[in-house]
Amino acid sequence: MEGKESGAISASGQKSIAKWENNKSLYQVLGAIAYGELKAYEGAKELAEKSVTPDISATYKKFAAQELRHHKGFVKRLVALGADPERAMKPYVDSLNQYHGKESGNEIQNAMWSFLGEGIASDLLRWLKEVVDTDTADFIDTVLNDEAQHEKYAEEKLRELIDRSPISKLRAAIAAREMLFRMASASGAKSAPFLAFLRLGQGHKLVAYLSTGYLKRLNNLGLTIYGNTAKKFSSLIAA
Repeated sequence: MEGKESGAISASGQKSIAKWENNKSLYQVLGAIAYGELKAYEGAKELAEKSVTPDISATYKKFAAQELRHHKGFVKRLVALGADPERAMKPYVDSLNQYHGKESGNEIQNAMWSFLGEGIASDLLRWLKEVVDTDTADFIDTVLNDEAQHEKYAEEKLRELIDRSPISKLRAAIAAREMLFRMASASGAKSAPFLAFLRLGQGHKLVAYLSTGYLKRLNNLGLTIYGNTAKKFSSLIAA
């Protein structure tokens, strides 16, 4: 009797392992998104607490509630798909903690990173919607509706800053370029888990969404990361 029970448990365990391996890329991508939403919630909550006006605080409180809903929703989808959410999120904890933990005293840089971060999240979700099951895709639609509000708000705050002077625009362009290094340095030696995004499918579309989205947002702001930005910046400072 005991031997049969042990065998049954072993068979169940083998099935669980097989299911994880067969769906590993999907689980990992959803895990990364879920943990990213948790960090976004923490960031919005902190901004709400630091806000100097009730209106701004209320906006960030609303965003925080939405980000928490996103996190819980992706965790729920992982469970529904037969995955362990904690296991799925674990490979991305250090990298995303580092990425979300980087903030400077430069308000233009912070505003640019916030705006591009919202945009990158939306681009990732648009791609993800095309490679997941129907239930997950339907949930992603609701997330994208919220993210559109977040990105619009971040863009408005950024435009207020960069419209002040030509130097502000150049600083914003430099911050946009630094955003790329920020993303690369956050993954660091732990970049392997992020390959799950390419393995999941339609990797060429993912790259296209991210690259065109990044450049389109800068173009809409009248900015470019190309050319001798640093030299132009130095000449304006010296003038």
